Amino acid sequence: MSKTYNILLYTLLFVSGPYLLAQESKDTSLLEIEQPKRLEIDLGPHDDYFTVYTMKDQGIVMFRELEDDKNYKEDTWEIIHVDTSLEIKSTRNYTIDARSELNGYEIRGNYLYLLYRMGPYQKDDFRILKIEMNSGDVNEYDIKQIVPITLSEFTIVGNAALLGGYVNYRPALIHFDLKEQKIKVLPGIYRNNSELLELNVDESKNTFNVILTERTRDRRSTLGIKSFNQAGELLANFQLEPKANSNLLYGRSTKFDDEHQMVIGTYAVKKSSYARGLYIAKFDAEGQQEITYFNFGDLKNFFSYMKARREARIKQKIERRKIEGKKLRFNYRFLVHNLIEEQDGKYLMIGEAFYPKYNTNTYNSYFGGYYSRGAGRYQRNLAFEGFKYTHAIVIAFDKSGNLLYDNSFEINDVLSYDLDQFVNVSVEDDRMVLLYIYENVIRSKLIQGDEVLEGKSFNEIALTFEEDVAKTPDSEFGGLELWYDNKFFAYGVQKIKNLSSQNVKMNREVFFLNKIQYK
Repeated sequence: MSKTYNILLYTLLFVSGPYLLAQESKDTSLLEIEQPKRLEIDLGPHDDYFTVYTMKDQGIVMFRELEDDKNYKEDTWEIIHVDTSLEIKSTRNYTIDARSELNGYEIRGNYLYLLYRMGPYQKDDFRILKIEMNSGDVNEYDIKQIVPITLSEFTIVGNAALLGGYVNYRPALIHFDLKEQKIKVLPGIYRNNSELLELNVDESKNTFNVILTERTRDRRSTLGIKSFNQAGELLANFQLEPKANSNLLYGRSTKFDDEHQMVIGTYAVKKSSYARGLYIAKFDAEGQQEITYFNFGDLKNFFSYMKARREARIKQKIERRKIEGKKLRFNYRFLVHNLIEEQDGKYLMIGEAFYPKYNTNTYNSYFGGYYSRGAGRYQRNLAFEGFKYTHAIVIAFDKSGNLLYDNSFEINDVLSYDLDQFVNVSVEDDRMVLLYIYENVIRSKLIQGDEVLEGKSFNEIALTFEEDVAKTPDSEFGGLELWYDNKFFAYGVQKIKNLSSQNVKMNREVFFLNKIQYK
C-alpha cells in the first residue's frame, strides 16, 4: 500500500491568550471553568468531520477520510496529532483500497490502531493499520475471515487484537495475534439467546473481561463473566446468581485480580426490562459471590434532579412505604458506563437515566397529510424524536462492595438519537466535578460526597474572536471528554458568523477543539 506524508495547509485559527472565559464567574463561585486554548480547522461544504480520540498527556489524535473525486481506486485518510497545548505536531495522509470501510479504532501507548473491513460484506476480510504517532511508521496486518461477523467491538490487549460481534445472531469473539499473525475464535462466547455487553481490557496486566447475558437454570436473566490473558487463555469463568424473582439486566466489571472482582449494573423484577435499581456483585477466584441490591428509592440523591416540591413528595412516599413494609417500585431505563478506579481504592460508577420520546401526529387517511381535528377519518402515528435524558448519577463504593455515597446531576435538556455517555467526571482530592456539553454550552456541577457544593452552572463554548457568534448546531456531532489530570476537551462543528473582525470570513464552518480546565 502506498503512503504519502503531505502536510496540508489549513485555515487555522489558534488562540493562545492566557484564558478564554466564556462566562464571567461570580466572586462567590467555588468552581471556575476556564478555556485557555482553542483550535479551529475550516471545513468545506463536502468535508467529513473528524473522529477524535484522547492520547491522555500525549495529546489528541483526530482522523477522517478526505474527499478525492479523482482517485477512485484508493481512499486517503488524514491523521492529525495535536499536543496538550492544541498545537499541531504532525499531519499525515495514508491511502487504502477504496472498497474498505473503517470499522474500529483504538489507542495503546503511542500507537493508533485502525481496523478496516476490506469490502462492504460480512464475508470480507479485515486489515489493521498500526501507526506510530511520532514517526508515522505504519505496520499492516491482514486478517482473513474464518467466520462472517457483524462487528460491534474492537480493542487491543498486549500483542493481540480482539474483534467482537455477532455470527448468526450469536455473540462471538475473534482473537488475532499480531506477532504470530494467527487467528482463533475464543470458546464459550458463541451462545444462543445471549448478548455481548462488555469487552474490558486491563492494560497493566494484559488481561481482559468479557461480560455476556446468560440464563439461570430457572430461565431468569443473569450475567456471565469470563477473564482471559492476552493469548486468549481462559483465567476465570463465573455466572452471577440473582436473588429470587430478580433479573440482572446489565453490568460493568472491575479489573481481574487474584483475590476478587466486582460487577456493578442494573437489575429488574420478574420479566420487566425496566431497571428497579442497582446491584454490586463481588466474587472471588473460587466462585464465592455476594450480591447487594440498591433500589433507586434507597439512594439519597437519586431524585435530586426533580424540582424541590416533587422530590419532597417522592421521598415522603418512600418513607411511608418503608414504614408500611411495602416494596419500592421505581422503574427506569438506565445506562451504566465504565467503572473508574480511584487511587484510594474507591470505585466510581457513572450512569444516566433516559426514556424514548415520541411525537404524536394525526394523519388524514383520506388525503395523505397531517390532519387537524374535527372531521374525516384520521389515525395517530408515533414519530420517534430521540432519547430524552433526565439525569446522571455517581455512585462510590469500596473494594468490599459497600456503598459509600451517591449524587446526581440533572440532564433535562438533552435529546439524542444515540445512547451515548454525556456526563464526564473528574476527581481531585475529595471533590468531584461533573460536566457535559449540549448546544454549545458547558454544564457543570461541583459535589463532595453526597453534598452539592455548587449547583448547575453554564458556560458557553469560548470562540476565537470577541465578535464571533455561533449558531445553535443543527447536528448532534460533538461532545466533551476527560483528557488528562483535571483537563477536558470539547469538540464539534460550529457555524460561526462574524460581521466586525477584519481579515475574518463573515461566515465560516469549523471543526473545533477547546481545552477545558477548572479551578
